[in-house]
Amino acid sequence: MNGFVRNGIDSSTLINLAAVFDSEYEEFKDRGFTFPPNLFFYHEISRSEVIGVLIHNFKFTKEEAIAAFEKLVTTFNLEKIGFNKEIDKQYQKIVEEANGQVVNKTQNQSLKIGLQDIIIIAGFLRAKVNVVHSGDQGFLKTCEVLGLNLIPLQEQDIQKEKVLKAWMKKRKN
Repeated sequence: MNGFVRNGIDSSTLINLAAVFDSEYEEFKDRGFTFPPNLFFYHEISRSEVIGVLIHNFKFTKEEAIAAFEKLVTTFNLEKIGFNKEIDKQYQKIVEEANGQVVNKTQNQSLKIGLQDIIIIAGFLRAKVNVVHSGDQGFLKTCEVLGLNLIPLQEQDIQKEKVLKAWMKKRKN
């Protein structure tokens, strides 16, 4: 796969695709994801996070959440990046240092990323992902320090997500 664009999709982008969009390829393509199929990657730890958020924050049933995730994987021919604890340790250290640089440079603690994101970015590095899709600023800025190309979630999609989350909160109360 040398020379191809390898897109990494973080958990928040997968959640947005499953919850906010209808997850159909044409809509995905209309939003700027025009790369050939099977060049999109997600980290295996994203699966449980995505399903959990869909259940707890978006009120999907367990079956609906699993089906939505599997539909994304199938529809977009997503390639799974497995977790290799021993090999990924080295990459995780690099990611932690990069995120530390981001937080120190900006003096903004809200840009500190958690272990899940560290593991995901480490997997992206190991898999030689060169374009990252995310709406999380700490995630994006860390990837930028690591020399990865960024495609942030479009502002209109972030606004849709905020509206949907507010609606879901009201519904929960």
